[in-house]
Amino acid sequence: MKKFYKNSILTAVMTIVCALSLVAPVKVFAATSPTLVGSAGYSVLGGAGVTCIGSTTTTGAVGVSPGTSITGFPSPCTAGGGTHSNDASAIAAQADALTAFGTLDQTCDHSYGAQDLTLLSPLAPGVYCSTSSFSLSGNLTLTGSGVWIFKTVSTIITSPGSSVTGGDPCNVWWRIGSAATLGTTTSFIGTIIAQNGTTALNTGATLNGRVLALSAGTVTLNANTITGPTCASTPSSGGGGGSSSSSSSTAATTPSAPNTGFGVSTTHPWQNFTAYSLGAAGCLILAFVARRAARKQ
Repeated sequence: MKKFYKNSILTAVMTIVCALSLVAPVKVFAATSPTLVGSAGYSVLGGAGVTCIGSTTTTGAVGVSPGTSITGFPSPCTAGGGTHSNDASAIAAQADALTAFGTLDQTCDHSYGAQDLTLLSPLAPGVYCSTSSFSLSGNLTLTGSGVWIFKTVSTIITSPGSSVTGGDPCNVWWRIGSAATLGTTTSFIGTIIAQNGTTALNTGATLNGRVLALSAGTVTLNANTITGPTCASTPSSGGGGGSSSSSSSTAATTPSAPNTGFGVSTTHPWQNFTAYSLGAAGCLILAFVARRAARKQ
């Protein structure tokens, strides 16, 4: 009898420990920002060329490499950081952008096909991937504190008047397999790194960030304003996206712990219910088996 009660107590303890393990706080997002060096001071970088019409203004430099074509600067467009046509600065920036593009190839937290990001809003930090393309038909709100990486095999195309709000522009990254198109009067944030094709900012589109096109890519601008990225807050040591007012520093955010066990999703709460339900069922089954075994002894 004593042995029976001893095993019963052990079974109860096992059940409690198992249940508590399900609600232990777990960080689920592990996205980290690249640390830009050569390209940090650039607002616009093209591979084959940069073309500007209208009265576009940038706070940072405008450059091109390995191509040499920059048109529209210094008039009618203005580059706050000057222009660089395949000089040492532009060459270093292009190499840095390529490295950052590789760094952004991080494990996906969420995967989709062709996806309108507006339909997913709001989004917590994490790595969001598309095996096809992203679009933006309205507003995308970024909530919480951390790093957002959007990876797409193909393009991102935004509708006129669409926007991305919230988050820290220094920690929002767009890894585009082809090219990006920001529709007229789009309000966008983050660093866009496009692999090839023509990345276009249509009339009146604004960007708190930068646009970097790799070696085969071109950039076209039309009456745009490109600032920053102006960081949301000053980071702690080893983290954040640079100083709160600087557009040339993008040190990586202190990474979250890797995704282990049952994490908490603030983006899709129903996933929490599913994960916890399955985990709880497993604990109950374990307790039942242990109790049956105890009774037989």
